[in-house]
Amino acid sequence: MNDSNFSLFNTTLPVGAITAFAGNVASYINPQQNSSPPTTQPIESFGWMLCDGSSLKASEYPELYVALGNLYGSSGSEQNLMFNLPDLRGQFLRGIDTDKASIEDRTAAAGGTKNGIGSTQKDALQTHQHIYTKPIGPPAPGENGSGTATVNSKAYTGIPTSETDASSIKVSQYETRPTNTFVNYLIKYTYKLPKFNHTVSL
Repeated sequence: MNDSNFSLFNTTLPVGAITAFAGNVASYINPQQNSSPPTTQPIESFGWMLCDGSSLKASEYPELYVALGNLYGSSGSEQNLMFNLPDLRGQFLRGIDTDKASIEDRTAAAGGTKNGIGSTQKDALQTHQHIYTKPIGPPAPGENGSGTATVNSKAYTGIPTSETDASSIKVSQYETRPTNTFVNYLIKYTYKLPKFNHTVSL
């Protein structure tokens, strides 16, 4: 089917809504018409934008500015006021809360509050304990019984190992993470389809 009026626009979602998109995305500014692999070109023509931290002119995107304001940063004033999209590249999303775990080590968004929407939280491992068997050193010459352990106060533990298969332990020097799949995070920026020239082929 080839229909230039075909619309995937969903008016039930509020401007500022974020969704995960499993396809490749080309922006309206740089559509990359001959890109490979295939992309949705341009994603803005469907009423969405990439959450990549881009700076937008408030007068050109009034609906989205009403939703976001200066929360993710801004510059200029009046007719030259610019505001930023959230930058969700490489990020996990978390529902806002005020429990102890949620508010620990948070950083406010550029125009937000420490424990508010848009704030970020650094990675961490929850405190825990490991069972450790104290080594026993050999007895001193001429003495009977067990000896004492020799302790190196500056020693560091090595990477985790498994008694059955040490290669099964996955480690990273960069982050703590669960198994994950990468997607594009998109944000809805208008209630009206923009008047871009585009064709949707199915």
